[in-house]
Amino acid sequence: MNILFDILLQKPLPDPWLQGLLFVAFTLHLLFVLFTLGTAMLAFSYMLRGHWGGSPRALRLAVRIAGSFMSHKSLAVVLGVAPLLLIQVTYTIPFFTGVTLFAPYWLAVIGLLIVAFLVFDLLAHRLEGSRFVALLMGIIGLVTLLIVPGIFVLILSVSEHPGNWLRIIDQGYRLQGPLLIHWLLRYLHVLGAALVFGAAFHYFFAAEGGEERRSLLRWLTAGTLLQVLLGIMLYGLLPIRPEMIANLCLFAGVAGCALFLWYLFTSSRGDDPLSLRTIVPMTLFILVAMLLTRQLIQNRAFLPVTAALEEKSRTHGQEIGAFARESLDRYQNKLAVVYDNGPTIYAQACAFCHGELADGAGPEAKNLAVPPENVAAVRTTAPYLHQILTQGVPGSAMPYFTFLDRNKLDSLTDYLNGRYQTIGKPGPLPADLTEATMGQAGQVYEQTCTPCHGQDGRGTEQSRGYRPPPPDLTAYSLTPQRTFQVISKGYPGTLMPGFAQLPEEMRWGLVQVVNGKRIP
Repeated sequence: MNILFDILLQKPLPDPWLQGLLFVAFTLHLLFVLFTLGTAMLAFSYMLRGHWGGSPRALRLAVRIAGSFMSHKSLAVVLGVAPLLLIQVTYTIPFFTGVTLFAPYWLAVIGLLIVAFLVFDLLAHRLEGSRFVALLMGIIGLVTLLIVPGIFVLILSVSEHPGNWLRIIDQGYRLQGPLLIHWLLRYLHVLGAALVFGAAFHYFFAAEGGEERRSLLRWLTAGTLLQVLLGIMLYGLLPIRPEMIANLCLFAGVAGCALFLWYLFTSSRGDDPLSLRTIVPMTLFILVAMLLTRQLIQNRAFLPVTAALEEKSRTHGQEIGAFARESLDRYQNKLAVVYDNGPTIYAQACAFCHGELADGAGPEAKNLAVPPENVAAVRTTAPYLHQILTQGVPGSAMPYFTFLDRNKLDSLTDYLNGRYQTIGKPGPLPADLTEATMGQAGQVYEQTCTPCHGQDGRGTEQSRGYRPPPPDLTAYSLTPQRTFQVISKGYPGTLMPGFAQLPEEMRWGLVQVVNGKRIP
């Protein structure tokens, strides 16, 4: 497994696995790309022959051919995700360098495909309509579609020639000389393959009758001959002769191509149609052999760049390795100082709303519909405080801090308790109350407070759906002074109203009743 320190990532699989997956994924993707391009070119050609050559049969064939465009392009797009991701992981530097050098063209692929797909889908339903409309849509759709493989071939051609990267920049991000010719021949090679595979597919699945099959057979034969011619020219332009294994794959592909041409010429002289059982294995064998040759040649360009990067990474790793343990220890200590202590956690995560003095007067408090609580007045239990911190308070701005582990929760709890005595029960009332007042306060609680807070202070089934819901008074309370303030004025942003109309003694009695609900 390669370790690339420059991007701080490891490759998910060994290189041979990645290259094998890339080959399989790219082969499947390319197959349906060729079907898509071939379908578009053949449909346009037969549309011209039908509308402008006076051949109704050709127009009907164009309609049947165009009918498969949507399926082919959908599969081509879906199957294109895997090879695109794999080449980014396997050959990161070469691929992204090619993309960066011609970034405007790469980004244009999105718009070009949108236009091409929409226009061709529309054309497939309008082929037999106005010939001028069909011609216009055909030209727009075909041109935008055929530009896309040119851009992909451009990116791959540039990626495979790292020695030309600086020259491309010096030339104003343009191809010139042998590399330009290489790109052009390679692009035409893709279009020729598209004609071959498109004609072969529609020979079996779109053509009706001997005349239509003979027409597609001519396309199939011409496309194959074009492939042979372009292949010879591309091989002659290679700057370095391929290795033996690449030449063996190429020889196998050439032999398969020769046998394929012999089969086509033999069939064209007789009346026997082509056999699907013969065509499929022959064309797939040629495709696989040629793509293996292409990947082996591509690896010869990519692997030295990757190897140089890995060597640089290893050297860099050795240089910093002696300091790694020390750096990690210092970093861990820094984390402990910065994040693992209660005061810092409160200052960084709580003070914005609850204030530096925990009085609920933080800088953000004035912007909140439900004011933050005066934490200094809270008297609760450690488990309930942990629950509030990790689950938040629904309906308020109090979020959940699930990133706080148990140590951090305990540290924050200890800080609040040490400074504000947060953990515990509320203190005694500042005034003595008579038994009569307490009796009346109990009745007021029963009649007025029970519907929300419940008889036992845990809330009711209905009130637990409020946003925010009332607290569990058996585990959460406030100082007597703060409780008196809430009972008198209510709690803004919640359903808790104020009861300032009650006599002061009665309100203090309610404070005693409420705080008396605490169990722990």
